[in-house]
Amino acid sequence: MFGFSWLDVLLILWLLWQLIYGLRAGLLVSLGGLAGFIAGAFGAFFAAPLASQYAPGPGWRAAFVIGVTVILIGAGHAIGIRVGRAIGTHMKFGSIRSVNRILGGALNVVVGALVISMLAFGVTNLGIPVVSKQLSDSAVISRIDAWTPDPVKAAAAQLRSLVLEEGIPQILNPSGPNVQVAAPTASTDTPAWNKAAKSVMMISGTAFQCGQNQTGTGFVIGKDRVLTNAHVVAGVAMPVVQTQTQGALRARVVFFDPVKDLAVLAVDGLDAAPLPTAANLPANSAAAFVGYPLGGPLQIRPATVLSSGPLLIPDITGSQKSLLDVYQLAGNVQSGNSGGPLLDAAGNVVGVIFAKSTASEPVGFAFTMVETAPVIAAAPMLSSPVASGSCSVK
Repeated sequence: MFGFSWLDVLLILWLLWQLIYGLRAGLLVSLGGLAGFIAGAFGAFFAAPLASQYAPGPGWRAAFVIGVTVILIGAGHAIGIRVGRAIGTHMKFGSIRSVNRILGGALNVVVGALVISMLAFGVTNLGIPVVSKQLSDSAVISRIDAWTPDPVKAAAAQLRSLVLEEGIPQILNPSGPNVQVAAPTASTDTPAWNKAAKSVMMISGTAFQCGQNQTGTGFVIGKDRVLTNAHVVAGVAMPVVQTQTQGALRARVVFFDPVKDLAVLAVDGLDAAPLPTAANLPANSAAAFVGYPLGGPLQIRPATVLSSGPLLIPDITGSQKSLLDVYQLAGNVQSGNSGGPLLDAAGNVVGVIFAKSTASEPVGFAFTMVETAPVIAAAPMLSSPVASGSCSVK
């Protein structure tokens, strides 16, 4: 219907109701109601992922998320209205009554739209295929998301990560002396890197055996094939790939290496160009890495190659170490960047981000093409689903 889904119709009706209610109630009552609504929404934003982890089975996840969201938002809104009405009864607006009502209506709509954006972001990161698809296909949510400033979305992601204690599962303590470096500040707004970023997407899902949601980054390496880290999809039965143009798509794991921390996802019907590859970068080379830090908006961040070569790296469970070829990078690598591409100046893939250092800040790690190239070359022939291993409790 006019390009709108059933969810869009409900959201439009809800926003219209917010406008009408704000016009009737006025600014103070709207402020009280919205303050309570936001408080409840923030609670739901953080509680929904936790609630889904305690669902007895996949079929109950959506019910748990919806139930917690409705209860917290409803309670917060009701309390806020009571407070706002109590304050409003003691104030007289006189000649500015019309202004009071117009401001109340406008405020209700704006903040209501922000709440929709925040809740949609939080629920999408749960990695529930059906729900993620509905949210990504919503024209209303897409428009609100486009109007929401990236700093607001990044701040929400930062808060959520603190509450849920998300982090890169594999934190390295590099061998050798502690090296203190500064994060590069060079501009990443180049045609080559912006073009490459179009083939980068968010990966999400829930590992039930560990009771946790997992998010990371992946990038296109061939027709219907996406490369990411193994720890991003470890223990995830139904990973979701959040594309930039097609919304949320179901994926299946067709390659999983817990030692080299690499995984290949098959995504049927994926419409994105595979990224070209190039040889390893030497030390002191400028580079960039693309990803979704903390599960927030897509970011291109600068990096400098400090060194590259063999290093003892633990597998994704931390139980054994193997000698793997990796870059040590100066760059602000965070949770959510895992699985993202390391790019040279021409936009070619020269590595895959997988960890950050606990000893030096800001230092990150990426697999070089010695480890990555064979997996990329084999990806077109990989089609049979494989087990996604075991997750590690964070």
